[in-house]
Amino acid sequence: MQPLQLPAAPSSAGTMASSPVGGEPAVVRKLRRRLQGMSIAAFDLELQDGSVHRIGGGVPAFRLRTRTPASLRALASFDEFAVAHAFIESQIDFAGDFLAALDLRKIMSDRHPLHSLWRFLRPLVFGKLRSDKDWVAQHYDYGNDFYFAFLDRRVKLYSQALFQSDQQPLEDAAENKLNYILRACRLSAGSHVLDVGAGWASFAGHAGARGVNVTMLTISPEQYGFLRQWSATQNLPCALEAVNESIFTFAPPRQYDAIVLLGVMEHLPDYRRLFARFNRLLKPGGRLYMDFAANRKKFHVSSFTYRYVFPGSHTPVVVPDLLAAANRTSFEPIAMHNDRHSYFLTLQHWVRNLEAARDGLVPKYGERTYRLFQLYLWGCAHQFQRDGELESYRVVFQKSHGAPSAEIGLDG
Repeated sequence: MQPLQLPAAPSSAGTMASSPVGGEPAVVRKLRRRLQGMSIAAFDLELQDGSVHRIGGGVPAFRLRTRTPASLRALASFDEFAVAHAFIESQIDFAGDFLAALDLRKIMSDRHPLHSLWRFLRPLVFGKLRSDKDWVAQHYDYGNDFYFAFLDRRVKLYSQALFQSDQQPLEDAAENKLNYILRACRLSAGSHVLDVGAGWASFAGHAGARGVNVTMLTISPEQYGFLRQWSATQNLPCALEAVNESIFTFAPPRQYDAIVLLGVMEHLPDYRRLFARFNRLLKPGGRLYMDFAANRKKFHVSSFTYRYVFPGSHTPVVVPDLLAAANRTSFEPIAMHNDRHSYFLTLQHWVRNLEAARDGLVPKYGERTYRLFQLYLWGCAHQFQRDGELESYRVVFQKSHGAPSAEIGLDG
């Protein structure tokens, strides 16, 4: 399907909302009523009969086309999940400004208590470790080349980059973040780091080139296979090890100089148990780095997200709860940075890369997978940019409670 083109401004002789309101289809009337008095951009709604209805005044920012009766019912229900489902199943087509279209979430509801409950019941039925492995595979195992089509071309970083300006290339912003981690964790040749959720070796490759030894932990089968093969082909001045195991069962005979988690904390919501593991795995005085998406309420994610994108107990981090867990251990927070705008810019780059690669991705991975990630990436970008429903942070801890103050500090 080629993207729909936005129409020219309607003439009085056209079908664009030229009929009296009383003669309009019910879904159009319902949309007008819901949107009355709200600051949402004008858009066009094309129905199956070919009629096009302008909602709002001014130049349309986007256009929706319903292709089935089910898609019309989804729109009329104002159920966010039903509309998202209709889009990824190609029952609704879209063209125009995706961020403007996502402002329609303001008039939609998202109440699916039974589906929400199952994500907490499943670990009780099938076990936490098995559930975590199944859930992680559902997001990360579409195929490595799919992710490489939208991530930065240089290091394949699947967490927020660190932009120094809005115009900076994604590749440079990704390296900015990796360089920050090296400095913040005081890493140099001979250091040994545990990389939890190592992805596609973005950190391991960058640090390993500087002589830093890296143990890469993952529970994704696809990523584990990639990391093993990648490690075997590298000629870096360091030791590299890929381990297919959860951090909660990983029990090495050593402690590490630093532990890093890049975009992984959202998968590890049991902070108290997690910090107990960090305490076991990190040397005294060692640094712990993490970056993550955050919001103010735990497990407050959309039905679309937990059913299609990140199934299970995935949740943005609740910072006060995270700090409270650290406070029960010897970890002290020594740096925290708000990366909300950098994450928005990162997502914008990712989704534009995805859209540019569409013609190559759809024949291999399918229209549904393409649309799923298109909606997921634009949806996250919308939440970071518009109102801070999603936040983003980099946090550095040091295992130093009880140590002299001269040993504390990011540059100490």
